[in-house]
Amino acid sequence: MAYRAPSRVSGKISGKNILCFIGLHKWKRSGGLNVYASNVREKYFVCERCGKKKTVYEPKKD
Repeated sequence: MAYRAPSRVSGKISGKNILCFIGLHKWKRSGGLNVYASNVREKYFVCERCGKKKTVYEPKKD
């Protein structure tokens, strides 16, 4: 008997991830890093739908 792949249709995207596929993520703040010796602040975000992660760097205010 030949091997059969899982029952996922090739090229099909699930309904809740279609927005992420076209670039419309639902970002949620997941943390950050504030090193006192540095002059930048890191903020971490995770998409609630697909799990993609991004980091934003911004300068600290004086």
